[in-house]
Parts: sequence; C-alpha cells; structure tokens
Amino acid sequence: MASILRALAASAVALAAVTTAPLSAQSLRPAVDAWRRAHEREILDEAFALMAIPNVATDTANIRRNVDFLTAAFAKRGVTMRPLVAPTGGNPALFGEIKAPGATRTIVMYAHYDGQPVAGGGWNGDPFTPELRRYQNSVATDAVSLPAKGDTIDPAVRIRARSASDDKGPIIAMLAALDALKAARKTPTVNVKFFLDGEEEANSEHLGDLLKAHKSVLAADAWLFFDGPIHVSGTPQLVLGVRGVMGVDVTFYGPNRALHSGHYGNWAPNPGVTVAHFIASVRDVDGRVKIAGFYDDVPAISESDRALAKALSATDDSLRASLGLARTEANNAALGERIMLPALNIRGIRAGEVGGGAANAVPTSASVSIDFRLVPNQQPARICELVTRHLVSLGYTVAADPNAAARSTDRAHLAYLGCGGGYTSVSVASSLPSVRAVKTLMGRAYGREPFVMPMLGGSLPLFHFVEQLGATVITVPTVNADNSQHAPNENLRIGSLWDGIGVMAEIIAGLGPLWPGGATPILK
Repeated sequence: MASILRALAASAVALAAVTTAPLSAQSLRPAVDAWRRAHEREILDEAFALMAIPNVATDTANIRRNVDFLTAAFAKRGVTMRPLVAPTGGNPALFGEIKAPGATRTIVMYAHYDGQPVAGGGWNGDPFTPELRRYQNSVATDAVSLPAKGDTIDPAVRIRARSASDDKGPIIAMLAALDALKAARKTPTVNVKFFLDGEEEANSEHLGDLLKAHKSVLAADAWLFFDGPIHVSGTPQLVLGVRGVMGVDVTFYGPNRALHSGHYGNWAPNPGVTVAHFIASVRDVDGRVKIAGFYDDVPAISESDRALAKALSATDDSLRASLGLARTEANNAALGERIMLPALNIRGIRAGEVGGGAANAVPTSASVSIDFRLVPNQQPARICELVTRHLVSLGYTVAADPNAAARSTDRAHLAYLGCGGGYTSVSVASSLPSVRAVKTLMGRAYGREPFVMPMLGGSLPLFHFVEQLGATVITVPTVNADNSQHAPNENLRIGSLWDGIGVMAEIIAGLGPLWPGGATPILK
C-alpha cells in the first residue's frame, strides 16, 4: 500500500487541482474546527476509552461493555439509545434518534461497533491499548503523547488500535459532531436516527431478521453509511453502490489413488489438467466471463456513470506502475469502469504439490475456488445455476455431495460444485436529490468536491437494508485509505477524524434546506 500511495502522490495533486473548491460562506466547518481545536484532548480521550474495549462479536462480555459505553456517551448528548435485537438472537444494535421540529425528512446514520479478531500476531503492541504514532510511507515510526487540554495535535499523527478506522472512529466523529453543533447553536434540519451495528464483522448473520423485526422504527428517507476509506489518492469520495458477491468451489477427480506419472501419466485422466481447462472455459485473459447467459441480467453502464468512472481512473497509470504492471486487462480499460462490471476471480487452485513437496504422480483430485463479483440484477442463485449448466455442457455429472467421488465409477466425469450463499449488489442513482445534497455538504466540509463512485469494487451486505426496509443507501467514507483495516496495526489518521466530524456536522445541520421536504435551521 505504501508504494501505491507514493506513486499516486503526483496524480493526487492533479486531482486536487480539479476538485478543489473554496469553502462555502454557508459552511459550518470553520465553527466546527474552532470548537474542535479547543477540545482535541477530550475527543481523543473518549476515542481511546472506546477503542480500549475489545469488540470481537463473539466476546459477549466485552460487547456488553461496548453497548454500555456507547449508551452513556450518546446519553451525554441527549440521545437515548436502546438495544434492538433480532428474534433469532445475536448482538444488539443500538438505536437512538433526534427529532427536528418541522422536519419531513429522516436519515439514519450507520456505523458498527464490533471489530475484526486480532489473533495471529503482527501487532506492534496490544491492539486494545490505543496509542498515537507518527507514520512515514504508511509505516509507524515515533510515539506521540496526547495533547494537553486546550492544545492541538498534528493531524498527520495516527491512532493505532483495533477498530480505530473500522468503525469506532466514525462513531467518535458522530459524538463530537453533536457537541460541535451544540456549541455553534445549530440544530438538525432533518430527523436523525443512529444505528450502531454489533455484528457487521461477523457476517451480519442476524441483521436481516433484526431489520425486519424493527422495520417501523428504522423507517427513513435515506441511510448514510459511515464506513470504509476515502479514495486512495486522498480525495474524499461518495459511494453510491457496492457489488454483490458469491463464492463457488469446484472439484474435479482422477484415479481413486495417486498413480506413478511415468507408468500412467499419459493414460489416467489428470484432474490438474482438467481444472486448467475448466478455468480457461469460464474466463478469458481479459476478464470476460464465458459462461453462457452470464451477462443476460447485466444492465448497460449509463453515460453519466461512465463519465464518473473515467474521472475516478485518473490515477490508473500511476497505480499500474506502482504494481509493476505494464498492462492491465481489456487493453488498459479504466479501473473505475471495470468495477461497474461483474467479475470472475480465481482465488485459489489446488492440485498435488509444488516445490520440495512435488511428487511425480497423477493426483486424485484438483480444485478451484472462485469468487464472482455481481452487479445490479444479478442473483447468486442464478449464477450457481449457470455454473451448473456450464459443467453439464462440458460433459460432467454435477454433485452437491463432496463425498460423491468415493462412490463413483466414473470419477473423471464427476464434478463437485459448492456454491456459497453470497448476496446481491446495491446501488442508487447519482441524480437523486439526497445524493446531490450530501455531495454538496461534503464539498463544504472538505473544501473540495468529492469523487462520486457509482460502484465500489468490494462487497458489503447492504442488500439487507434494501430488501427489508426499501432503503436508499449512501456510503460516506471518512477514514484514511491506508488504514490497515482488518489487519495488524489498524490506524486512523487524526486529520481524517477531524474531517469526519466536519462532514457529519454539515450533514446533520445542513441537509434539510438542500433536500426538498426538509426543515430550516432553528437557533436555541
């Protein structure tokens, strides 16, 4: 990641020149920053206290401590949080709301308080003992002390702790934004609900049931997800969609015991060769999926989205150079456009051994593991059906039982297929009034226009909110791109935390007048 960021530095300057705009005279950011500069120590103390509480979803005792801490923290700001639990169990989500007099629009501000496990080592210190560090090329260097009360800290310094960026940092930003607005005598211009998820990093196992059970209290005109990083160039971004995902594992078979390759190597079917031919049959070298019917449900990319994708790809040449790639797929097609298309990725192949463990033998089986990235209208069940048909067209009997080969008398024509559940893609149109309003407010907070990303290349289970609530989901990332989320030494750049406070304050106080149906500010 460090080499990528260094390579993108020049491009980031060019992008900033294009997107930089003066802070609007209506911007709250100066007032928010003035309050924040006087309270940086208090903000960091609260952040350290929250990040010191372990938050792996399976650690029920510490999940309870997180719930208690957050309930008290929001109560301090006048927001009563209550737990929402799915009828099927699981950790509670925390819910609270602020009603704005006269407002006819309602938003939900989403973040999650659970985090990734920390087992496996690699941490430079206790993951749940937050510390401040300077960073150079995305690598931690000198330790830094907390500022004295009333003093400020270098915004380039970072907090190192599990969930600093994913996703406790944005929760701290929510709390500080409420404090800053109170100090500035500004009130919400939309009704604001808060939803803090407790199982986002645990595959959201109970989320669909939870949303369905509490549908009435969670009704809103838009959900704003404060999760994920800004663009790798350092430019803020507004994300309007995520690709869906599903996994597929296919195993092919050879003889029921390994055979000497000299005696049988050009006689017994070799499953390693079979799996290679299968891979070539499902995907070409430029990434186009060759499975019949795969693109039948794929919508055409709109001209407006294509234009947005082109803008997002201004750093492609630098990115290629940093990765040692002279060429990328589809004749150097724009990355921003490629992630708006479905994809088939080979994530692993297994057939015999290599290197010192290699044996001159025909293996008994070979497997390939695939992940499909899906776009709107594509369904995981449909993709599994298409893969099944493809295998049948190649002459294979498809088995759902991984032990079927032990009973087969025609192993070379048997294929085991395992399809993961997966989930669908979610997207909203850039033309929505809510999207345009949030974009304007982000511009005010950052002092430059954000990128509008029609589709995030990765996947999130946002479909639950669409299926259960019919929600309009907009993602507003605020943390630094090189934050090492899900990895050892996760970190949050202090300046990114300050930006998050500014963005959230602008949205809470400024969304109503920009979004038809909202209220006007009321001074107290």
